[in-house]
Amino acid sequence: MRKASILLTILLLTGFIMEMFIPVVSGEEKYSELSTVGLKLGWGVKFAQKYVVKLVDVDQNWTMVRINIYENGNPTAKFILKEGEVGYYPQENNVIFRVKVVGIWKDKGVVYVKIGTPLKLLDDKVVIYKGSSYTIPSPFPRYKIKVIEVPSDSKATLEITYPDGSSVRKVIEKDSPVSIPYKVSDEFVQSSYILIELVSAEENKKIVVNVYGAKMTFQGAQIVKPEEKPSEEETKVTEVSQEVYGGLLYVGETLTIEYNNTKYGLKLLSVGYYSRFELLNSKGEVMEKFSIREGNIYQLVKAPFRIEIPPNSVDLTYNRTYIRVFGPLGALALPIIRQANVTAELAVNEKQILLNGDELVVFIKVKNLGRGNAFQVKVIAPVPNNFQLRSGIGTWTLNTLEAYSEMPVLVYTLKPTKVGEYKLGPVLVEYYNEAGEKVTVKSNVIEKIIVYGTPEIKLEAKVLTDNKTWSNYVDAKVNSTIRLRFKVSTEGESGEYEFIKNASIIVNMGDFLDGKEVIPIGYLPAGKEKVVEGQYLVLKKGIHRIGVTLVYQDPLGNWHRISYPNLILINSIPPKVIVKKEVVEKWPEPNELPGYIDTVLSTLSNPTPLAEKIVNVSSKYVKQEQNTGISATKVLGVITIILGVALIGTGYMAVKYRNDLEALKAKKKKSRPGGLPKKEEEQITEQKSEEKEGEIELLS
Repeated sequence: MRKASILLTILLLTGFIMEMFIPVVSGEEKYSELSTVGLKLGWGVKFAQKYVVKLVDVDQNWTMVRINIYENGNPTAKFILKEGEVGYYPQENNVIFRVKVVGIWKDKGVVYVKIGTPLKLLDDKVVIYKGSSYTIPSPFPRYKIKVIEVPSDSKATLEITYPDGSSVRKVIEKDSPVSIPYKVSDEFVQSSYILIELVSAEENKKIVVNVYGAKMTFQGAQIVKPEEKPSEEETKVTEVSQEVYGGLLYVGETLTIEYNNTKYGLKLLSVGYYSRFELLNSKGEVMEKFSIREGNIYQLVKAPFRIEIPPNSVDLTYNRTYIRVFGPLGALALPIIRQANVTAELAVNEKQILLNGDELVVFIKVKNLGRGNAFQVKVIAPVPNNFQLRSGIGTWTLNTLEAYSEMPVLVYTLKPTKVGEYKLGPVLVEYYNEAGEKVTVKSNVIEKIIVYGTPEIKLEAKVLTDNKTWSNYVDAKVNSTIRLRFKVSTEGESGEYEFIKNASIIVNMGDFLDGKEVIPIGYLPAGKEKVVEGQYLVLKKGIHRIGVTLVYQDPLGNWHRISYPNLILINSIPPKVIVKKEVVEKWPEPNELPGYIDTVLSTLSNPTPLAEKIVNVSSKYVKQEQNTGISATKVLGVITIILGVALIGTGYMAVKYRNDLEALKAKKKKSRPGGLPKKEEEQITEQKSEEKEGEIELLS
């Protein structure tokens, strides 16, 4: 029996320690439980300033126990329970809390009980992205849940920050929720005060959770023994039955509480390590002044209310504190309607961009600078004319924008489709304030967003020819001067926003030209052209190709280069001269022939043979007439003489021409120092001349 008692004691003590850390397994009914309490006969556990669970009696064998429930000092329920059985208060279908007997130790005279309260759903399907946080809503303490990592679709690591600033990391899985305990007194801890249940997860991105909170807080839980007599203050506390208000109170604000047709005002004067309050009556007169240290509770003397400032609830930055007010049933705290002050700020990455190049990045900051919350916040991003929404959704929504908080910076990009000057804004923000009124605010407007463009550029190059025309080809001599002309033109919609500047032409002269290498163009708007010229000296013979490079800045100052090769062709090779000699035979006219024959025959020493030949040739062209009195012999003789004379003359001229030609050839054959060999054309010419001479010799 002794060993069994020791073992049970170890198990219970282990349960006390581990119940704060073991996750609650999902089931049909979820409960938040107070630490296990050991009661002797007549002992009870008191909590929430009005309930007492008291061990009244046991049977003779210590197998059954009787437990009474007291509310505000009055017995309201009793349970007869065995070990492992549960009693529900006030009833099973409407549970405020339950009492479960977990152990009956006869030898020690102790009955161990667990008191639990149902968990209620606070927020369902809450989406928390990796790296983002979620704060448990009031009236619960401000626990902060941050998603550290999401390694899979069924698991995540959470960082839980307690109101006192300490933090702990826990792993949540679909079949293993995470519970957050709450220390309700120096002796007791309420486990699973907050329960986080994983609904779904998206790896490395987000999780979706359901958040549960305890229906009742076992605040101030303590063991009450029969010999203890409650003090006057504790007697007053028994009048407190419910939490009337749990939320923020700012310096200067007054919380109005109604009870028994009487209005009370709780005004916050200052915050700090000790926060100062005053209690006002319905006329606004001061009934009581008091101070509360952070983490403590104060019972009002002039009114049936208790004020609590939980640990780490004072906010000196915004002069506010989180308070909890407890009062009798029927007490009602009137809501404090605070005004939200939502502002929107619009900004861009730059105000001058290039068409078909840059995109405009837009930033929107939405803040709530007021004391009130903003609900159903909707942010509508502006998209000006001639811009396209490239990334981002253009509209964002947020369920609640709390006081003195801000949304993550909203970013989207716009792509311009036309040059010009534009304005951006305003951003529209729509929300509902705490009074349920719809409010619309506008952001600033960004003026003079200028979209520039680079026009289409064309370049032409010409050279002046000998006949004073402009062409892409020219024949030039070495050491001669040529004139080049360049025409640069631009095409676009607007010369005001489409242009090039600081432009210049770089002439690729190589080693065959000398002149100005860089020709400035300067500023050139769309739809305009500029013509420039330059003179250049040809240094070498050859065929040269001239190209240029156009260098310019776009409207934003970025440098660009365009190469134009092979624009002009220059030929500075001198032409080859070919000399051809040709002998032209000169024949006398018909009317000159008789005199020519006579002259030739007169020069011959023996003209008779030639004269006879001439007569023989000409005789066939003379008509034979009878009785003319003219002798045919005489006619033939005359003709023969004429032809002979002509033949002799021709022979004489041929001989004379041959003698002259041989003298000329002999002269050319003389050696000349440094001379070049005869060209092929000259040899051909001489050959032709010799052939002609041969023909003339045959005639003779």
